[in-house]
Amino acid sequence: MSAYDKVKVWEVDETPRVRSRPSPSSRPRGPESGNNGPRRFEDTKERAERNAKLGVWARLLAVALLGGAILWWPYVRSCGFGLAAYLAASSMIVVGGVWVVACTWILRMARTHAVAMLVALWGVALITIEVLPRVGYAAQSASWLCR
Repeated sequence: MSAYDKVKVWEVDETPRVRSRPSPSSRPRGPESGNNGPRRFEDTKERAERNAKLGVWARLLAVALLGGAILWWPYVRSCGFGLAAYLAASSMIVVGGVWVVACTWILRMARTHAVAMLVALWGVALITIEVLPRVGYAAQSASWLCR
């Protein structure tokens, strides 16, 4: 018999015992420790859902503000870098709108979903207004680069 076999790793109690519950006086008392365990879970779930919906509204507000503020674009957007920056900002409206559309779909927020779709379409319209004259589709022609 080796030294390894002599080492006792754990001890198993052969007689099973019934464990008793702690007495009510030993439980911690406080506002969170009442007899509302399942209710606490529901509160947490409702709070998480409410926070998620508030987050979606905040995203929608940010994207809608960008969509409204872009009407007062302060730089030249007829050609060159100004046009590229304007199209990038307009693309962010579309990307942000689609992001909010996806979030509202997941959270089943129907009215907010419709508003988010309108914001995304507004971004597409802004891009279309600038791109169509440059690809030859509109009556007025415009160029991509400043000459």
